Amino acid sequence: MLGGAATVGGALVLQKGDLTPAFYVAAERNETEEEDEDRADRPDLAMEQEFELTRDPQTGTVPRERLVTAQAYAQRLINERAASRLAAGSLAQTTWTERGPVNVAGRIRALVVDPADASGNTLWAGAAGGGLWKTTNATAASPTWTTVDNFFSTLAVTAIAFDPRDSNTMYFGTGEGFFNADAARGLGIWKSTNHGATWTQLPATAVGTTFHYVTKLVVHPVSGDVYAGTRSGLQRSTTGGTSWTTVLGAGVGATSSRIADVELGADNTFYVSAGLGEQDGIYRSTTGAANSWTKLNTLPTSGLPTTGYRRIELACAPSDANRVYAIFENSSNAQVLGLYRSNDGGTTWTTMSLPGGTTTALASSQAWYDLAAAVSPTNPDQLYVAGLDIFRTLAANTDPVVWQKVSVWSTTPGSSNFVHADHHVITFASADGNHAYFGNDGGVFISTNAMSTTLAPIFSQRNNGLNVTQFYALAVHPTNVNYFLAGAQDNGTQKYTTAGLNTTTTATGGDGAFCFIDEDEPQYQFSSYVYAQYRRSVNGGASFSTMNISGTEGSFINPTDYDSQTNTLYASYSPGQLLRWPDATTAAASAFNTIPLSPGSVSSRVTHVTVSPNSTGRGRVFVGTNGGRVIRIDDAAGATPVLTDIRLGTGSVSCVAVETGNDNHLLVTYSNYGVVSVWETTDGGTTWRSVEGNLPDMPVRWAMFDPANSQRALLATELGIWATDDLSAPATTWFPASLGMANVRVSMLRMRKSDKQIAAATHGRGLFTSDVFTPTASKSGISISDKLLNGVYPNPFGQQLNVEFQLPVTGEVAFTLIDTQGRKVLSTTRRVAGRQVAVPTPAGLAAGVYLLTVRAGNETATRRVVHR
Repeated sequence: MLGGAATVGGALVLQKGDLTPAFYVAAERNETEEEDEDRADRPDLAMEQEFELTRDPQTGTVPRERLVTAQAYAQRLINERAASRLAAGSLAQTTWTERGPVNVAGRIRALVVDPADASGNTLWAGAAGGGLWKTTNATAASPTWTTVDNFFSTLAVTAIAFDPRDSNTMYFGTGEGFFNADAARGLGIWKSTNHGATWTQLPATAVGTTFHYVTKLVVHPVSGDVYAGTRSGLQRSTTGGTSWTTVLGAGVGATSSRIADVELGADNTFYVSAGLGEQDGIYRSTTGAANSWTKLNTLPTSGLPTTGYRRIELACAPSDANRVYAIFENSSNAQVLGLYRSNDGGTTWTTMSLPGGTTTALASSQAWYDLAAAVSPTNPDQLYVAGLDIFRTLAANTDPVVWQKVSVWSTTPGSSNFVHADHHVITFASADGNHAYFGNDGGVFISTNAMSTTLAPIFSQRNNGLNVTQFYALAVHPTNVNYFLAGAQDNGTQKYTTAGLNTTTTATGGDGAFCFIDEDEPQYQFSSYVYAQYRRSVNGGASFSTMNISGTEGSFINPTDYDSQTNTLYASYSPGQLLRWPDATTAAASAFNTIPLSPGSVSSRVTHVTVSPNSTGRGRVFVGTNGGRVIRIDDAAGATPVLTDIRLGTGSVSCVAVETGNDNHLLVTYSNYGVVSVWETTDGGTTWRSVEGNLPDMPVRWAMFDPANSQRALLATELGIWATDDLSAPATTWFPASLGMANVRVSMLRMRKSDKQIAAATHGRGLFTSDVFTPTASKSGISISDKLLNGVYPNPFGQQLNVEFQLPVTGEVAFTLIDTQGRKVLSTTRRVAGRQVAVPTPAGLAAGVYLLTVRAGNETATRRVVHR
């Protein structure tokens, strides 16, 4: 939360039957009304909008489980394609190059140190918007992070656990259960029996609603039984995840089924806190079985509160079975109600003095959302707690407790005490507690002197390569091929200025959203914050000024487009209204006005805006609504705009793609599950036909015509990029075209007119670019548009790839090979002196399609290669 420290969150009803905590709704409303600064992590509103854009109109739910079926289908198409001979130039050969950022991460909900690595350098991380990641050199200044499976980029990984009896057996759980409105619903629990190399979704967790939100996973060190804290109770499996039973929840020994935390004491006693958005308490059991739980709050003279609280965070001392800590959220204001210590295994508790001496110092009013605690592995009196910032005490058994505030989110990044705000997990990697990792909304941070008694802890980020950035939108510079703007959830609007996979800088703060660079006057640039709040640069992005139109009208991430010809910005506003800001490059924000939508759309909200690339005069704009309508507005910048309804549909319009030079040829996409997602018209909207073809049921976010052939198109979807070579076919055939990219949600595609390079903003894996539309020569259907490589042979290859450079190369050259799941199967460097080098490939490599990336100095090239 780089922009502000006191965000109060709301709750999202993701499906019928969920209850929205009333306080969060009220707090959300108050926060919106009183917004006075850019806040770089709003956990309370983004997913409310996302829910409306993607829900199935028939069921009223967001059926994310359909993505598992869609992913299996996509993989089958990829496998079939690998065995076929592709036509030269087919969009099936589209390859993508990762652009980062390598220095910006997102929300980390789970961190586990690999028990098979005694050094503590192997770390597993679960990202709320980017799946499961692993590094084997976490202490290095620039660790090497690897995404475990790029389908997982569509998943919110919230819990990770090893089987203490066999570190080859692992589990991870999905779905954020803390009622932050940007929380993605999960797809159950996944299991690996080969130390995380491959994973399988546990079928019993893929049906029903029980495992939609997994808050914690624990594996019993003796029995191997698996315990899952969910919003449907504490679930236990005695069969390695094959079957599950509820052992604690509403009507099963507890009042609430919303499990907040599950901890094991040093003697394997269970401590479980129930109640998220509602009140319950702390439960204890020595067996973990149903009907074995004691509610500790109601024990005589327990010392714990019995009312006025909701979420409870727990921590057990690994070195003392009797020491337990608990932090309570205040139900009236979401601040910290109290912090408590037990020296007798939870029977009696002592109230501890609060970190910072106030109820707001630890977590502001976000104790429902960001709260973490951990005890030193060897000293029960050494305790870390975290919310917005991190506090520690080296003498938790004293009264009053002396707390040290050891991190400051608002200080300069890179400072020894800078750690990003909003903490969710703390884990120790050394017996003395000095080596510790911290997971928060800014990724992963480390301290190697966490329990020093003489020096303040020193922190540094470990996010290099942990690319889980969630972008909503992007803009490409018309002439500078390395300059992009991209609006990110949690991390403002990021500015790219260098070639290749590299770092970014923050152009503007707050949650980043739609952004634009004027195509003929690129000194004018725009970014946006939430709702109709914009930022303008008149000096090529060197600085931006605030141009707020409204902090309440429009949508949280406000659909917007910009007309470089008329310098007019158009955006969603109140229902039935399109915002118009004339002369946006120079005019004050107050100069805006609105265009009333057509009579049939007065209650609809604008969900998409496209300025026609063929606009002349006062411009033409296409508007889509959440009621499925598409409206063409002629003379849009003039005094009397003319509105024409050209399509009536079902769902939320996510994109209107216009063929360059032909406004009659349009592709319209819808982002809802359960609807026909892609429609085409060739006569300006008089007639339409579905071109959804063989697309699986998933949200479609964006569409783009091939500028050289309007019968070909790309789609940005919930599962990466899909493409077709023939829109005119009786049954349109789409195929995955995400080689080099994750099967991640892609929010937007943009193309630079000058060189036809495409940029893709993903929501979970940062920014990617492709030269698939760039005019190139080809050799066997493989792009050679770059200047680095002359060729790669043989292709298909066996145990060796021969790489030939266009010009002599001297020095170290890096080679990576990535499979269709985005997994890195080869990463090596070779010393080159000349124009050729042989690169041995891994033994046992499976047959199929791979992406070879070659990096020499500042140049990078990619090739699609096939292993026979």
